[in-house]
Amino acid sequence: MILANDELKKLISLGRLKIDPLSPDTVRENGLDLRIGGEYAIYAYEGTVVKPCELESTRHLFRIVKADEVVIPPRNFVLLTTEEYVKMPEDVVGLANLRSTLARLGLVIPPTVVDAGFEGNITIEVVNESPNTIVLKRGVRFLHLILVKAEGRAAYAGMYQGQRGVTPPKGLKREC
Repeated sequence: MILANDELKKLISLGRLKIDPLSPDTVRENGLDLRIGGEYAIYAYEGTVVKPCELESTRHLFRIVKADEVVIPPRNFVLLTTEEYVKMPEDVVGLANLRSTLARLGLVIPPTVVDAGFEGNITIEVVNESPNTIVLKRGVRFLHLILVKAEGRAAYAGMYQGQRGVTPPKGLKREC
């Protein structure tokens, strides 16, 4: 069941869903609109062979940029972070979508789930499928998070719990 505006406001007022900072236009008809934070990550190298199964961390592969503008080269991607620190209830899951206005410019994001019980800034891969460089500004609403009621409860316990700012992906060395 998708949670609509009144249910989202209820979760926030009860303190079960936390969004900091909470802007007046964050809670929408059927989800939350979150803003671009003050940093992003982009690959530091081109033409490198990346073997996730041999890496503990991928941080060295990315350049973290603190800026008021995000520059996304054509047919490339960046990792964006939300300005908002979000704390999800243990019985609600978030389905991340790019706002359609940005999608109409050629930007896309892969299917992304924000797990029940997750807490932190949300890092999202934004891909520029267009032939043009796209420049976005800090504070622009870019991510539409649809919240769905889950059956039962779960507590996210992954390595991204409590993350602040943009977070490059973990290596998969321990999983392969």
